[in-house]
Amino acid sequence: MAISQRYQIAHLLRRAGFGATVAELDQYNKLGFEGAVDRLLDFGSVPDPAEEGATRQGFDLAKSDGIRQWWLYRMFRTTRPLQEKLTLFWHGHFAVSNAKVNNPVWMRAQNELFRRNAAGSFRDLVQAVAKNPAMLRWLDSATNRKRAPNENFARELMELFCLGIGNYTEADVKEAARAFTGWEIRGDSFYFNPNEHDDGDKTVLGRTGNLGGEAVIDHVVARPAAARFLAGKLFRFFVYDDPEPAVIDRLARVYTASGYSIKAVMREILLAPEFRSDRAYRAKIKSPIELTIGALKDTGVYAIPRNLNLASWTRSMGQDLFYPPTVKGWDGGRTWLTAATLVTRCNFLSRLLSGSENNQRYVKPDVLLGEAGISGDDTLGVINLFAERFVEADAKPALATDLEAFVGEALANRALRDRSTRAIMHLIMASPSYQAA
Repeated sequence: MAISQRYQIAHLLRRAGFGATVAELDQYNKLGFEGAVDRLLDFGSVPDPAEEGATRQGFDLAKSDGIRQWWLYRMFRTTRPLQEKLTLFWHGHFAVSNAKVNNPVWMRAQNELFRRNAAGSFRDLVQAVAKNPAMLRWLDSATNRKRAPNENFARELMELFCLGIGNYTEADVKEAARAFTGWEIRGDSFYFNPNEHDDGDKTVLGRTGNLGGEAVIDHVVARPAAARFLAGKLFRFFVYDDPEPAVIDRLARVYTASGYSIKAVMREILLAPEFRSDRAYRAKIKSPIELTIGALKDTGVYAIPRNLNLASWTRSMGQDLFYPPTVKGWDGGRTWLTAATLVTRCNFLSRLLSGSENNQRYVKPDVLLGEAGISGDDTLGVINLFAERFVEADAKPALATDLEAFVGEALANRALRDRSTRAIMHLIMASPSYQAA
């Protein structure tokens, strides 16, 4: 299937971001595909007014709902979409829930840590996460004492964060747990307590010595298994499931040769032929975050309506920010779709298309049609505009026929036109194609 450059870049912005407004897509399309990838990756050089804008919103950052709204605002308004998408990826990778941490301030601090280190060194990221108060409490590192080592963090470091099952032994976990003894929280910060640290020799993954936690992390992230583990997880998140072994080998080599650079691995992923392949295109089910924020962008909504309560919708769809369901994060994929969440997704789209705030509709079809130069009574023109915008294709003849039959002559009737146009938009957005990224 031949995909135009514009559609390829729309695909890129769905995967490496949260979709795009028409203006954003136009901007990236002018850069060409490789230029768009460069812009996404080099986000440090791009000013991001979303940071200051989120502060001005007045969210209560000492409460869970406040930090949810704060992050949703940043994801929606950011000019650095890949930075925010990676922040979301790391939130699921190093899955920590405020249900146990019970400290929104710490959870937000961890979120900022993910953002700062989003595309930097994986080694530096793991070192920082290990000392983050939210993680210290979540995996009980803060109570890891030399006389009674707690294995939780050492186990997840190997199983979930860096190596994967089968690439370490129980003995490695027990020895690594000793290396992390004495890591505590004082106030809102990490504190190393030498009196509670086991300074005897340990043997972890074939290395023996008086190893501390930092040395264990350095050793773990340098393992060939770590290169393959992270390469596979990033590829599955951004491209498609079940990647070919040769692809993982290629990405693992980049990880090692670059000194564990996340940015280098992401560049290889986004520029890989697999990323633009038929297999990748519309191959991943949108997460609740991707669906909701993408829908706002697709329908020309430029500010998140307060009375829409986006955090509540994503929670009802199965993705509650700062509350991942398990230490493994969200399973994603087809697990996003159940009988209940499908109904919730459609209800959200209906609410978005019909809702209003301060006597102003969220979505204004007449404005969207006017910007595109489409007459409101041009049935096929209206159908094709929203089919192109929402699913990147002219409506298939059967779909166009069905939609034309559905609206009948309603678009020619000014009294019915607005409602009928919204119905067309809803039917396309509720389609399987739109539910896929």
